[in-house]
Amino acid sequence: MRIFLTGASGFIGGHILRALSDRGHTVTCLARGAAARRLGAMALPGVSVVQGEFTRPEEWLEHVPGHDAVVNAVGIIRETPHGTFESVHQDAPIALFERAAEAGVGRIVQISALGADDEAEGRYHLSKRAADRRLAELGVPYVVLRPSVVYGPGDQSMTFFLSLAALPVTPVPGDGRSVLQPVHVDDVVRAVVVSLEREEPRALTVDVGGRDPLTLDQIFDTLARWLGKAGAVKLHAPWPLMGLAAAATDALGGRGPITGEELGMLRRGNAAYNGTFISTFGFEPIPFDVGMARKPRSEETRWHARLSQLRIPLRLTVAFIWIATGIVSAFLYSPSESLAMLERVGLSGLPATGTLYATSLFEIALGLATAAGWRVRLMGTIQLLLIAAFTVILTLTMPELWLHPFGPLTKNVPLVGATLVMMALEED
Repeated sequence: MRIFLTGASGFIGGHILRALSDRGHTVTCLARGAAARRLGAMALPGVSVVQGEFTRPEEWLEHVPGHDAVVNAVGIIRETPHGTFESVHQDAPIALFERAAEAGVGRIVQISALGADDEAEGRYHLSKRAADRRLAELGVPYVVLRPSVVYGPGDQSMTFFLSLAALPVTPVPGDGRSVLQPVHVDDVVRAVVVSLEREEPRALTVDVGGRDPLTLDQIFDTLARWLGKAGAVKLHAPWPLMGLAAAATDALGGRGPITGEELGMLRRGNAAYNGTFISTFGFEPIPFDVGMARKPRSEETRWHARLSQLRIPLRLTVAFIWIATGIVSAFLYSPSESLAMLERVGLSGLPATGTLYATSLFEIALGLATAAGWRVRLMGTIQLLLIAAFTVILTLTMPELWLHPFGPLTKNVPLVGATLVMMALEED
């Protein structure tokens, strides 16, 4: 079978791609830039790559004709300047489905989301629902799978939960009774394969979750046990406090722990009735603890879980040092004493004053950029260069600072280490 696949560079789409290749299908993947190069380098049998931006259908629609089936596995959980829910979940998929129908493609499989139903509220679910409904109108045999939270190798959501479970105290939204029904990616992929290779079903929209609905408390306890702990020590965050965190995340353009859209989905819950799915596809999704047991429990995975939630606090503490240093130097510390120190390094008069305030403002700007997460590795490199320069200059001109009880120079050593770790944990 010749299959046109979107989202092959993502979590679910990547698993679908490997399964289809293993089963001998010919797959055309849509991807962009570095993702396209990675897919090409995998050299999977029967797989070719088309370069294109999913939200710009004019770049790739011409490649849809000539395929027997289309699978759309593109999805985002958080909007970015490059992709909104409307453009990614609604406009581009509808253009794909309509072109496939015009070209006589025999079957379309859409990976939607549990909650994209008549009771959908948020923009995430409404955009998914719009594409699902348009697909159902086209008269092409189709299957719309609406999974709950999907987990497995390479996931993001459960990896994030795992990092919370690794903390000494796990923050849990609300009272911990919100219900999710995590479904393993293998079960979703198996359903996709059945949808493509069998004549039936031909017009189906079906929810799917793991075997059992679980509360957040139960999920975190399972994840903690996977990490080798007896269970998660939980701290329940009241919903009003979660609302403030969501508002702050939204105000920062999505740079934060949870958006208002995500909080709304979490409060609504995400549990599925699996009866239709089981009767249609002939198998029952696996329990969550069985699915987690399939995940390799390597030392690297444990380190990732332990460190990932320290990324933002580390970045903010490093940023605080630079911001505080700049503010104190320019506005709070005695200008005469600052200028006296600069005189010892060879600066006096107007050059000294200019250097004092220019350096202070630069440090504040550097700290703010770091706190906002803007090009953190570049900011870290600049910080290391400044630390090295300050340390060398002060060592040559005021070596006694190495023996100062407050450690103005000795503290640079752990700051270098913290900056290197910050840079290693960040992805620009």
